[in-house]
Amino acid sequence: MISTLRGKLIHKHKNEIILDVNGVGYQVFISKKVSEKISDKPAESGTEYTVTTHLDVKENSLTLYGFVDEKEKEIFKLLTSVNGIGPRMAHNILTHLSFEEVISIISNKFSASQIKIPGIGLKKLELISMTLKDKVYKIDRESFESEEKSVNGGSPEFTRFEALNALMNLGYQRNEGEKIIREVLKLNDTLKLTTEEIIRKSLEYISK
Repeated sequence: MISTLRGKLIHKHKNEIILDVNGVGYQVFISKKVSEKISDKPAESGTEYTVTTHLDVKENSLTLYGFVDEKEKEIFKLLTSVNGIGPRMAHNILTHLSFEEVISIISNKFSASQIKIPGIGLKKLELISMTLKDKVYKIDRESFESEEKSVNGGSPEFTRFEALNALMNLGYQRNEGEKIIREVLKLNDTLKLTTEEIIRKSLEYISK
């Protein structure tokens, strides 16, 4: 079983990369967090990347999925345990949501109706929450509780997610909201902004 890969980036397109590992090119379908971590420029300065992987074995195919760490990999595996969700759909979820965001949905910190993922409706997200609410502790009770505290108490990831939901409630598309928030955080990279400050600065940025 291939559990990790370390190599140079040959190709990156949307949520897929090819890593050169000792002369062998591995195609890996990656999560949103991995995509954010990896440069868009292949083999930039000879940089090597390490990706936590899961090999999905089918009768006529072998597919590698890549994650930023073991916790994200475990969330992927739990998602595939939900009725009607296979590896491709679980991967699709993780190309739109981070580990923290998935946890927030499962623990009902956010309404599933606020989340928009192509091909995945509200009923499916509610099924995920209902099915995994107890199972999610299999990841690791301590790490889950620390993530839940950050979901309740203002981790940078959660703060950004709250601000994004506010913009979506104002009528902005998810990709528009993410772009606005990225620009705001870039302009204020030395400051630790609260959710309210990100929202206010986002609205100021929009009005310019």
